[in-house]
Amino acid sequence: MTDIPTETPDSDRRGFSRRLPAGMVPFLLKYSHVITFLVLFVLASVASPFFLDVTNLLNLVRGASMVGIVAVGMTIVILCRGIDLSAGSIVGVAAVAAAASAGLTSPVAWLLALALCTFLGAINGLLITKLNLQPFIATLAMMIFARGCVYLYSDGGDVYAQGADGMFRWLGSGYILGVPVPVVLFVGTWAIFVYIMRHTRWGRHVYAVGANEEAARIYGVAVDRIKIQVYALSGFLAGVAGLILVSRISVAEPNAGNLYELDAIAATLIGGTAFDGGVGGVAGTILGVLILAMITNLLNLMSVSPFVQMLAMGIIIVVAVVVSDLRNRKS
Repeated sequence: MTDIPTETPDSDRRGFSRRLPAGMVPFLLKYSHVITFLVLFVLASVASPFFLDVTNLLNLVRGASMVGIVAVGMTIVILCRGIDLSAGSIVGVAAVAAAASAGLTSPVAWLLALALCTFLGAINGLLITKLNLQPFIATLAMMIFARGCVYLYSDGGDVYAQGADGMFRWLGSGYILGVPVPVVLFVGTWAIFVYIMRHTRWGRHVYAVGANEEAARIYGVAVDRIKIQVYALSGFLAGVAGLILVSRISVAEPNAGNLYELDAIAATLIGGTAFDGGVGGVAGTILGVLILAMITNLLNLMSVSPFVQMLAMGIIIVVAVVVSDLRNRKS
């Protein structure tokens, strides 16, 4: 009677991952967003002769800038083991508030809109920390409330930026050294928060709260204050996105910013940030934003129905969550 081998040969092992060289699977998972970006860029370049056109690329990044700014705030919220479902509605609040006060000069309109959005974000943080509501419930309630305020003020119609000056429109349509202003704001926001999250005490505290809230509290981190600040920041950045959105056409639609929060969550997860908090960072979020933008742009160039694009976005979110979970397990 022959002995039963305790280990099967490599060729008989189940699963593709066991046939890869040692360390290859963790590498592929860790850099999945980089690999996906490069593959998509090559495929898009081959699939459409218009993709590499400079005008198309600038429009691609310009269109992604608003979701990108929201995604930076969403990344920090998720790093703190939270979620902000109200981000898209707060974008709408900023757009309507800025349009309604455009006649007071652009700086005043912008400050009023940003202050209101930051306040709404802080309310999210207070609901979570002081009333012990789950982030999902608190921000869902804010999403409905903020969108309701938009519809109440606008009565379901468009709000025009009456008396808007040239500076108001410049924010969404202007250029700085040939680069669209929204792109400059997006890249600048991303770079600032990459530095803050990597090299400041506040950034380390956000990671600590997301990784282990109780341990962070024991080590002296003001957990509640960090959470309130994180949600206020998310509201502020959603406000910036709303200002860009309304300034492009000087009109605020009641549906402005609709579903931005889902795109921001998808970009965050694709960029390598874990849903469980404490793992990932803002650095990868820009790739997540560009990946989503490239997919949408390519589908538009190929005249694919927007309804099919919605189906694709749902699949992308599921895949992003699965990859994020696998990445965490391998880590």
